[in-house]
Amino acid sequence: MMRLDYRTEKFQKVSVCGIPCDFSDVRIDRSTVPTERYQYEVAGDDVSGGDPARVQRGVLVNFFGTLLSDVPLPLINDNVLWLQEGDFEWM
Repeated sequence: MMRLDYRTEKFQKVSVCGIPCDFSDVRIDRSTVPTERYQYEVAGDDVSGGDPARVQRGVLVNFFGTLLSDVPLPLINDNVLWLQEGDFEWM
C-alpha cells in the first residue's frame, strides 16, 4: 500500500464534529507527519453513497482519505468515530 509524504501533499480544509482538520484523499506516511498532529483515516461504506462513514486510526476497506488535526477526534470505545449527517463538512 503506497503512502505519500505529508510535507509534499496538498490538503483541503474540513470540519469533523466541529474540529478543523486537513484532509487528503490519499494515504499519508505517518513517519512524515509532525508528532504534534493527530492522524486518522476516513472510510466510506457500501451504503453511504460515496460519503465518509467512519474515522479510525487506520482503515483497510473503503478508504476515503486521511485526516490530520491539532486536537484528538472523539473516537469511541471501539476506536471508531461513526459519522452522522453534518459531522464531516468541507470548508
